[in-house]
Amino acid sequence: MLLRLRLLGQAIFLLVVAASLILLFAGRELRTSPVDAAPENPSPSQQLLGGKDAREDEEADLPPQEAVPLSSQENDLLYRPPLDIALIFTHAKDNAPFQYKLRVAVGSLLHAASAPLRLHLITDDDGFHIAAQIINDVQASNQLDSRYVKLVYVAAEDFIPEIESSVTVLQDFFTTRRDAYYRDALFFFSLFLHRLLPGLERIMLMDIDIKVKGDIAELYSHFERFSPTNVMGMALEQSPVYLHLLSLYRRSNPKTHLGSPPGEGGFPGYNSGIVLVDIERLRNSKIISRYLSRSTLTEKTKQYSFQGHLGDQDLYTLIAFDHPELFYTLPCGWNRQLCEWWRSKSYQLVFDQYFNCTGEFKILHGNCKTEIPENL
Repeated sequence: MLLRLRLLGQAIFLLVVAASLILLFAGRELRTSPVDAAPENPSPSQQLLGGKDAREDEEADLPPQEAVPLSSQENDLLYRPPLDIALIFTHAKDNAPFQYKLRVAVGSLLHAASAPLRLHLITDDDGFHIAAQIINDVQASNQLDSRYVKLVYVAAEDFIPEIESSVTVLQDFFTTRRDAYYRDALFFFSLFLHRLLPGLERIMLMDIDIKVKGDIAELYSHFERFSPTNVMGMALEQSPVYLHLLSLYRRSNPKTHLGSPPGEGGFPGYNSGIVLVDIERLRNSKIISRYLSRSTLTEKTKQYSFQGHLGDQDLYTLIAFDHPELFYTLPCGWNRQLCEWWRSKSYQLVFDQYFNCTGEFKILHGNCKTEIPENL
């Protein structure tokens, strides 16, 4: 009996050991089951949506996203000193043709410029608001960066009283009627820039009846070509207007070159539609200052039998008769004048000798109300 019990206990013990071994090996197989192991070949859906690792691998193949820096040209443009330009824009309210001229002038100027600009608008309150809106519209429609253009309001009514007495003298010699277009005091303001804009060194004055096709920075570079005596730079007049105004003088002086076409070595006068002014030299010019006096003007206009009607350009031309060293002559293409009024006024045989201009046209000037063709 005792022997049987001992054998039964041994059997039970062996069964318990065998069961334990079975459970132990089964647990190991469960922990290494393929359900939890990563598949060797994931499905397409797992590649696209299967988690962080797949996305990180794809992003690692993409180029890094970096801020795009300004090009050297853009950086230079943004931080270089602005070029100063002055425009007269008065009597603009309810004057659609005048506003259109400003739109064409400024739009073409900004489109072609490779330098930042500071536009000095000689105008009144209404004119400045109108001009500012026109310029903003031009910038928006042409996607131009507004950082490259600054507007400066120069109130015309503030300085006209300051120069009125001097201008009255000039008007008596260089306008012919009380209601003449060029009798406006502002048509002589270029002579007083050293008083009106004392903080500037150089400035370019432009009529608004223009269309700019060349880079205005190139025009500004002509300042570097001024001789030590040059105060202003202008293109020659491209019509025989001074041939006409000097007719009496030329009869008495048949060998003079004054009023003759440039192709014959003559001096046809200057046109002030585009003027480069060295303000410091203007301030210090005793010769120009002397020509603002009635006594000097009386003497010189009598000497040349000269009665002008074109405002400041008549005075510059008169001064240049005796003092050409004060003036730098711009290439004709920087003020390509389109007026042909004198062609039909008994000067048709010689007109083209004045009107001819070879080379590239950089600024078209629709003077004497000439329309500027779209295809030019």
